Amino acid sequence: MNKRNYMKNEEGLRKVRTLIDEQKTVMMASNLDTKPFSVCPMTVQQMDEKGDLWFFVSKESGLFKDIEDDNRIQIIYSDDKKQQYLSIFGNATHIKAEKKKDELWNHTLLNWFEGKDDPNLTLISVNMENAFFWDNENSKLVPFFDAEESMASNSGEKGFVNL
Repeated sequence: MNKRNYMKNEEGLRKVRTLIDEQKTVMMASNLDTKPFSVCPMTVQQMDEKGDLWFFVSKESGLFKDIEDDNRIQIIYSDDKKQQYLSIFGNATHIKAEKKKDELWNHTLLNWFEGKDDPNLTLISVNMENAFFWDNENSKLVPFFDAEESMASNSGEKGFVNL
């Protein structure tokens, strides 16, 4: 798993947290080099203190297999009521962590898994590379979180939050 710590970009993380402030259903795209790429709904279980997003996934799913071949993913989030839209590009990693599984487990997951001891239940962690939100005021897509941009420069551009 990438050990990058986004704590130095508190503003960028704060913005992502305000948009994903609780368990949210997002669309996660994988296998990004193919047409059509794979897309499935996923529930964000947590955004941790480093800025990584956590999800449960079945080891038998196409998403799990896609991540084994190519871990690049795109997450799309939409809240029509609040007129908030978010796109995140990052890298997903399969994680075996029983303590984290216990911490994040909730009973709504019984809709998809037999229980937290289900042998097919595993975690994925998504390390964000960049994120964009739709700015309704100006009717444009605004990049506000770009890991590569911030590593290359400490000076900010309009719409960017450097890490």
